[in-house]
Order: sequence, then C-alpha cells, then structure tokens
Amino acid sequence: MMGHTKIKRGLQFSNEGAPVENLVHEECCVSTAALLGADCPGLRPALTVALGDRVTAGQIVFTDRKYPDIAFATPLSGRVASIDYGPRRTLSAFVIEAEKSESDEVADVLSKTASIDETSNEGVRQTLLKRGLWPAFQTRPFGGIPAPDAKPSAIFVNATQISPRAPAPWVVLERRKTEFQQGVELLTRLTDGPVYVCQAPEDTLCTFSGRVKGAFFSGTRAAGLSGTHIDRLHPASLDHQVWSIGYQDVAAIGHLFQTGQYLADRLISIAGPRAIKPKLVRTCLGGGIRDICREEFASQSGGSTTRILSGDALTGRDAAYIGRYHQQITIMDRPSDKGIWRWLSGPSAAQGVIVPTGALEQALAVDVLPVPLMRALSVGDSEAAERLGCLALVEEDVAALTELCTSGADYGALLRHVLDDLAGDIV
Repeated sequence: MMGHTKIKRGLQFSNEGAPVENLVHEECCVSTAALLGADCPGLRPALTVALGDRVTAGQIVFTDRKYPDIAFATPLSGRVASIDYGPRRTLSAFVIEAEKSESDEVADVLSKTASIDETSNEGVRQTLLKRGLWPAFQTRPFGGIPAPDAKPSAIFVNATQISPRAPAPWVVLERRKTEFQQGVELLTRLTDGPVYVCQAPEDTLCTFSGRVKGAFFSGTRAAGLSGTHIDRLHPASLDHQVWSIGYQDVAAIGHLFQTGQYLADRLISIAGPRAIKPKLVRTCLGGGIRDICREEFASQSGGSTTRILSGDALTGRDAAYIGRYHQQITIMDRPSDKGIWRWLSGPSAAQGVIVPTGALEQALAVDVLPVPLMRALSVGDSEAAERLGCLALVEEDVAALTELCTSGADYGALLRHVLDDLAGDIV
C-alpha cells in the first residue's frame, strides 16, 4: 500500500450544484446512444453492421482499420440510426436508436455462453479486445487507445472523485465490489508491473496484495487526474508506456468475466450551478444528453443562456451524448462573448499575449514549467514541448492553463496537435 499524497498545486473546484445526497434518484432510459469520434481521435472504423441493421447491447459494430483486433461494442439494443464521418473518413458519431424486443433475452443467453478464457494472460487480452472493452484503456504518452500487442510498465485505475459534482466512487461501486475486485486482479494479466488503484484516503474500494497497490490522493482538482497519479508514482516515457482506466470500466471488466455479458450501465451525476435538481442517475455509455436532462431542456435552464456539458466544467465539451470517459453532465451559465478574462484590458487582451502570473505557475501538479510549455505549444514547437515534458500530459492535464491564461488559447487542442506530430515522427 502506498502513502497518502496531498496535491497542493492546481485549481480548486466549486461544489455549487453538487448532488446533496449520495443516492441514485432514478434509472434513466435513453432513446439513443452513440459511440463518438471525439473519444478516439483519428479512428477510422471498419463497419461490421450497416445503417438500419438491428443490434443488441454488447454486439461489435465496428473495428479500428489500423488495428483490426480492437473492437467497439454498442451500449444499447436497437437499430443503427446514423453513421457520421469527419475528415478523412474518421468517425464522428455512430448512433443507435433504442428498440427493445424479446430477442434481447436470446442475446443475453448467447452472451453468457460465449467462451471466456481467464486462465492465461493472452486469453484475458483477447477477451477484452474481442468483446469491446479494450477502448477503456488510455496510454501515456500520447493519450490514445493502446495497440493490441502493447504491454505497459504499469496500469493506473483512477478511482478518485475528480470533482465534488461527480459521483463518489464508493457509491458507484457499492453493488459492484466483487466485480471491481476481479477486474483489478485481471489487469495484472496485462502487465508485469504494478497495478495502482488510486483513490481518496477515506475509501477502501478493494484489497491490495502482490502487484495490486493502493495509492491515496487528496487536495486540488489535480488530485483526481490520472496524469498526476502517473507523475507521482510511475512516470511514463517513450520506453515505458503506462495505461490508465476508470473504475467503472474496471467493474465492467469484472462483470464480463463473471457473467459473460457486456456491461454498459454507468452511474453519472447531473450537476452544476444551473442544474434544476442535482442528482445521480443510472444510464448507459454514450447516452443521449437530451433524454437524461429532460427537465433542464424543458425549462428555461435549457435556453440560450445555459450550457450543458458532457464532463466537468473545466474539461467538458458541448455534446449531444455522454463522452466515453465522462462521469457527469454539467449545467452552467454560458460565458459571455468577452470570455473569462473580461476584466483584462489593454494590449495583452487584444493581442492574445501570454501574461505570466502566479496562478499559472501553480496551475499544473505535474513537474512541468507551465509558461515555457505554453509558449512552445502556442507556436507548435514540438521539439521544445517534448523537452519541457509534454509527453507526460494529455488534454485534461492542461485545461487549467486554458482557464487561467490571458491569451484565450485552447491548450488542450494545441497539445493534441503537438502530441500527434511527435507520435507521427516515431511511427
């Protein structure tokens, strides 16, 4: 078991609009759900179904053209409603319209009888690949889905509460403790290194033994970021790839090996300063936000002055569906056209100049110099950004810089451009 790490650097989050009770208020059925290209940038899908085909929850609907062994499963039973593409035939959204029938029961029986090999390391890997759970993993460096044959030097399970508005992990796992425990143990089949379960000091989510190690974090918002955990315990590099995975996905892995069924259920929060009734709801991966937030859309809160995000207030995005890695929907005021820095006037505001401040110097919890990195990202200097430590980061890690910088730049997008450039050089 690791010690307790208190993170002092990084932004503090307001808990305004956080659910007041750790109770699930309702089961929210959605009429549509989607697999989104925003969760796997650059993915070019090889379809295994066609528009209008009927699919059952857990069925593989496409694979990755670059890595055909990586499969993607539908979270919902129904019909393929639309398949939208972005530039160069990359995936934009694969939308399923819910449509239940008696054949779902047959599909459940068939899925339970499907062969699952948990006796060998390769058997576990192939099961995760073929049954659509491989996309749950994200790599450091570069922040993408790992290659099918990749072997990380460590795996990090993020079981922290990234914001006061997100569901508490102990509440989510209350009825899935055995599945979570088995999922954690199965992760040791994918690496020869440690599996870190990162959580709050007061939580006891699983038992630790052998290569399964507990790590406890508290403090600022950065204490909930996988990048912070990795930086403190097992830094990633080009020679030592590290993976991260969310705790609800780990429980889904345990569920698959216990029952043979793909678990798409997710517990999320509807929260934020403009939420009518902050609460926890049970829904599915990629569920339609309009269905989940019916009250907000039916009231003035869903009007032009309100913004409804998939994710938290800092790293969330405007979207019609919940993101693959998001655990909350945030309802907040839409910022004015002048932006966050409307109090700033003069040449700096007009020219988009980076003004070094004490807040920027304390914005990142990882061991990176913020202002030099921001300047390198702003001009697309990949070599300088690499020297300054950008390989340790993904978009969520630099969201605080976007929030605090006077330039108005989106450092997440700038970082992604540099990481893609560096990854291309390696390939």
